[in-house]
Amino acid sequence: MIVLGVAGPLASGKSTVLEMLEELGAATLRADDVSRELLQPGQPVLEQVRAAFGDEYLAPAGELQRNKLAELIFADCQARQRLNRIMHPPMVARLREILDEYRRANAPPPMVAIEAAILHQMGLDQIVDKVLLVTASEPMRIRRLCQRDGISTPQAQQRVELHDELGLGEIEADYIIDTSGELAETCQQVTNLWTQLMELTQAQ
Repeated sequence: MIVLGVAGPLASGKSTVLEMLEELGAATLRADDVSRELLQPGQPVLEQVRAAFGDEYLAPAGELQRNKLAELIFADCQARQRLNRIMHPPMVARLREILDEYRRANAPPPMVAIEAAILHQMGLDQIVDKVLLVTASEPMRIRRLCQRDGISTPQAQQRVELHDELGLGEIEADYIIDTSGELAETCQQVTNLWTQLMELTQAQ
């Protein structure tokens, strides 16, 4: 079983690539899904976030108001770093647990692909075998973000620029896929990568 980290900047097409890998036979995990699991009401991580940022970021029923907190961390570098210190260690620990469960299975998947925009910053590079960087042109990313999140072009531009400032498109990676072209082009790149990685696992 090979573990592939799928990283890259905002709206670069990571989820699309992950879905294509899943269709080819990979098990897929998303760091964002793990964060949602850890931030469910009653979870100790949510209590740490409440203690750090205040009750104003929780809804009356106790759920985290993710959009409101996202606005804060996009605008405040110190708040973003504080949240990362709370979230990253338990997220990595949980992903390790899931990978161990796959490895113990009677028929482990040939690949587990983990999508995480800030893979290196989280420390997930320590638990993956290979890293794939998914990229796209800036105009394409801004257009996708507007369509996906229903935000204005200036808002999308601001978020894209922040991710670029964090260096999320300049990470060390073993493979690169550019999703700026047609969907069929991306699919061909993903298929070629899958074939290459399957040959690698068979040779080991």
